Amino acid sequence: MNSNFKNALLYSLKLLSRRDYSEKEICRKLAVKFPDAETEEVIKNLKENRYLSDYRVAYNYALSKMEKGWGKRKIKFYLFKKGVDEETVDTALNSIEFDYSFIKKELEKRFDKPKEKKEREKIERFLSQRGFSYLEIFNLISDKI
Repeated sequence: MNSNFKNALLYSLKLLSRRDYSEKEICRKLAVKFPDAETEEVIKNLKENRYLSDYRVAYNYALSKMEKGWGKRKIKFYLFKKGVDEETVDTALNSIEFDYSFIKKELEKRFDKPKEKKEREKIERFLSQRGFSYLEIFNLISDKI
């Protein structure tokens, strides 16, 4: 085990001790700090020891953002940006019982009269920006009325 590999591994473990990173994020960080390190070997070692898991990153990220009132589309977009592949994202999102109570509370707090056309349009735009599908928006607005 050469010292460059060891330093890259220690740096990766230090990063992962603070929060979960996707494989792609760790690769980017290693490429900056250790350009000549054997990144594949470090990643392989981290995965073997279960320090690195894209599924865990996707699952925990989706849960935390769902609690902030984000929709599945927005969560999916940001996970793709983190470098998590589509299959892993879909698996993580499907394993979560999506809870709409967080966004319902937000709607009650922000909007008063959803029966008026302008107010409905505001709610639709708000939910669309949060990453909800049209069907979800329709169901959420129907519940509010």
